[in-house]
Amino acid sequence: MIKKLTSFCITTALACVISNTIALAQPSNLPLQSPANLLIDRLEILYHHHTPIHSDIRGYWRNDAANLALALDTSQALLTRRDRHDLQYLADENNEWIPDSSRLLRYAKKPFLKTFYKTPANLYEVNSRYFKMRVNPMINFNLGRESGEAGILFMNQRGLEIRGDVDSKAFFYTNLVETQARFPAYVTNQVKEFFAIPGAGFYKNYKGSLFDISNGYDFNVATAYVGFQVSKHIGIQLGHGQHFIGNGYRSMLLSDYANPAFFLKISTRVWRFHYQNIFLELSPVSQVQIPDGTILPKKYAAIHYLSYRASPRFTIGFFEATVLHRSRQFEFQYLNPVIFYRTVEGMIGSPDNVLLGLNSKYNLRKNMQLYGQFLLDEFTLSEFFSNKGWWGNKYSVQLGAKYVNAFGIDHLDLQGEYNSAQPYTYSHNDPYDSYTHYNQPLAHPLGGNFREFIGIARYQPTARISLTVRAIHAQLGDNTTNNNWGSNPLLSYDTRVSDYGNNIGQGVNASINLLGLDASWMIRHNVFWDIKLLLRQKESRDPARDQTTTLMSTGVRMNLWTQNLDF
Repeated sequence: MIKKLTSFCITTALACVISNTIALAQPSNLPLQSPANLLIDRLEILYHHHTPIHSDIRGYWRNDAANLALALDTSQALLTRRDRHDLQYLADENNEWIPDSSRLLRYAKKPFLKTFYKTPANLYEVNSRYFKMRVNPMINFNLGRESGEAGILFMNQRGLEIRGDVDSKAFFYTNLVETQARFPAYVTNQVKEFFAIPGAGFYKNYKGSLFDISNGYDFNVATAYVGFQVSKHIGIQLGHGQHFIGNGYRSMLLSDYANPAFFLKISTRVWRFHYQNIFLELSPVSQVQIPDGTILPKKYAAIHYLSYRASPRFTIGFFEATVLHRSRQFEFQYLNPVIFYRTVEGMIGSPDNVLLGLNSKYNLRKNMQLYGQFLLDEFTLSEFFSNKGWWGNKYSVQLGAKYVNAFGIDHLDLQGEYNSAQPYTYSHNDPYDSYTHYNQPLAHPLGGNFREFIGIARYQPTARISLTVRAIHAQLGDNTTNNNWGSNPLLSYDTRVSDYGNNIGQGVNASINLLGLDASWMIRHNVFWDIKLLLRQKESRDPARDQTTTLMSTGVRMNLWTQNLDF
C-alpha cells in the first residue's frame, strides 16, 4: 500500500516539474485568520468553476483572491448584493492586483492629509511601475469579565503590517504585534501546564496598574517572510510564520495553533496540481523551561503536501511529515522535495517520526461541500483487525460538511465537523521527535485521545454585520501525574500504561462543552467592533478538574484577526 502510494506521488510530482502549463505568480499570502479566507471558501463552493484555488492549502495567495473577485465580477453568475460586497472587500484587500480598468478598484475622494488612506484598505501605499508597498497599523483593545473570577480580562495589542513586491517577482511581508493580556482561567491553566501562549509561544509575566493586573502576560508575535518567483510555476518563501492544511475548522494534518516557526516553503502550481514543500525549524521545549541565556534546542520537520484538483468539484491531497532532531546537524537528505521520506529513512537508518495523511473535499451541490482528513502515525494491519486496542494503531480522522446559503437564506452558512485522534497519536518514543512545536501541537489543540463534535453557524444580516455561533462537544481522557494515557504528545509513548486495551477517553475521562457567540460590526474596512460571549464547562471524573467559564467581552480591533481559544 505504502509502496504504491509512494510511486503515485513520485510520478505526479515529476509531472508537476515537467509540465508546460502556465501558472500564476506567487505573491504574499492572506493572514490565516483573515475574514477574506471565509469569503473565498464560500465563493469557491458557490462558484467553483470560476477559480483554480486549491482551498485545502491556506493562506491563499493575494493575487488568487483578486482574480477570483475579477472573474466573478465579469461573469454571468447570479450574484446577490452581499456577494458583490464580498467581491469588493476582496478587491480592496488585495488592490495591488486589481487593474486600473476594473470597476472594483476604488480610491478615496478625500485622502487623509492627501497622503493616507488613498484607498479604503491601506493607510499608506506606494504604486510605482516596479515597486509596490502597503503599510497598515494593527490594533486590538478588548475588555471582558469572567464570572466568579476577580479582576478584568483584557487584550491590548499594537502592531504594524508591511507588504510589497519588486518587479512582481520578489515579495516581502512582515508584521510585529506586541501584546499584553489577561486570559480566562482555563487558558491560564493551559499556559501554566505547557509554558507557552497558544499561537504565540514565549511570554513574560505582566503586571499593570490600570486594571490592577497581577497575573497577566506580555508577549510578541512576529510573522515575516520574503518570496521569490523562480519560474512561472515555482515560488519560494523563506521566513517565520504559520501554516494550515485542510478545509475544516480544525486540521488533523497541520494547523496554526502552535507558535510561528522559521520555514522554507516551495510551492509548485501547474495544471491541476499544487505541490507544497515546507521545511520547519522547531523547538522541542519552551524558553520558560530553560535557564536565561540558554539557546533553545532545535528539531526539524520536513512536510510534503500534493493537492490534485481532479475536477472543479473534487480535490484530493496527499500529506507526509517527518520530524527529526540531530545533536549537531540537520539531515540534508530530507531536503529532497520529491521522494517519500520513509524511503530515505531506510537508507540512513533513521528513527525519525513519520506521519502520512490524506485530505479530500467534494462540492456535492451548488452550495454544499463535504470534506475529510485521515492521518496515519503508526499502524499494524493484523493488530487493527484484532480489535484488542493495540497502542500502536495511532491515527486521527476528520469528517465535515459545509452548507452555504442554507435553506435559501443569503449568507447563512452552516458547518458541522467531527474530529478524533487515538491515544498516543502525534507522540514518539523520543519526546523531541513528537509532532509539536514549543510545547504545542502542530495539529489539533487537544493533542491525542479525544473525539470532538463541532457545529458552526455564520450569518450576515447586512454587509457589515456578522454573527457567529460555535458549539463544541469534546470527549477526552486526561493523563494523571504518574500515568501516560495518550493525551499529551510531548510524552514518550514508551511511558504508556498498557500495550493493549487502549481506547479513546481512557485515563481520567472528561467532557468539554463550549458555546461561543460572536457579533461583529465592520465600521469601515477592517475596523471592527466585537461583542463576544463564551460559555465553557469541563466535567471530569476527577472533580478537582471540573471547571466552568462564563465570559463576556467587547472591544475594537483594526487589521488584527484574533484566534478563538476553543479547547
